[in-house]
Amino acid sequence: LFPGLYTNSTSVMLSSGNLTLDAQGDENAVFLFQMGSTLTTGSTTQVVLTGGAKANNVYWQVGSSATLGTTSMFAGNILAETSITLSTGAVLEGRALTNSAAVSLDSATITAPTP
Repeated sequence: LFPGLYTNSTSVMLSSGNLTLDAQGDENAVFLFQMGSTLTTGSTTQVVLTGGAKANNVYWQVGSSATLGTTSMFAGNILAETSITLSTGAVLEGRALTNSAAVSLDSATITAPTP
């Protein structure tokens, strides 16, 4: 996908393989993803940044909860209304922020994105 706004009024499931975000050489490119309900990734799913894309400029606005599957690799800032769960071995380059509940980690890793 290229920089821009992507919306879905219901849930989003990244079930397998890679989701590639290509900034096309623009290191200031911004990716915005809005979903009305949940965000879920399957096991071993990856968000891959190319073309100068930075995790710091990727935003996932989630209407309820987000769950990153076992050993998935995810990039960006997750802004969830209720909860965020990172399953065993999940890796997040970004931030995990909730409005009203907890962020749960199960042997997962979060690293701050590079500015």
